[in-house]
Amino acid sequence: MVALLWLLRSGMGWAQGSDYRAQSLFIYNFSKYITWPDSAQTGDFVIGIYGNSPILRELEVMAALKKAGNGRDIVVRPVDRLEQLQDLHLLYLTAAKSRELRDVLTTVGTHPILILAERGGMAQKGADLNFIVMENATLKFEVNTQALKNHHLEIAPELLRIGFVVN
Repeated sequence: MVALLWLLRSGMGWAQGSDYRAQSLFIYNFSKYITWPDSAQTGDFVIGIYGNSPILRELEVMAALKKAGNGRDIVVRPVDRLEQLQDLHLLYLTAAKSRELRDVLTTVGTHPILILAERGGMAQKGADLNFIVMENATLKFEVNTQALKNHHLEIAPELLRIGFVVN
């Protein structure tokens, strides 16, 4: 846990917004330090990627090597239509699809689906978490605690302390 917090607190070097391996490590840790309600604790931990992105491949590699919280297998799949969101635990909203955030939020409603975006301003607009690249090229994340509450998700205090709360 100490190593995790050091890694997340220090951020990771970011190669012009294209280091999806770093994002996949963050996502893995989000699966461990965010708690889903009991109704979402069975079966595989399903991550959906809405939009085309190299993160899909990085997450597939991570999923083959690691388990989510509670030892569950991680399944990664592309999402082409909003109707495919209902069985997810985490939705990765690519920058190209960020203009559809409002429709995503309407479709998700209050279901326990973590919405993670990669474009500036998305946490303020309702995404639960949003990756940001700092001026020193490190990867950090923003946290919308109200959105997490709306989706019945609880973030560990350790994770909350190292993110930037935006609401």
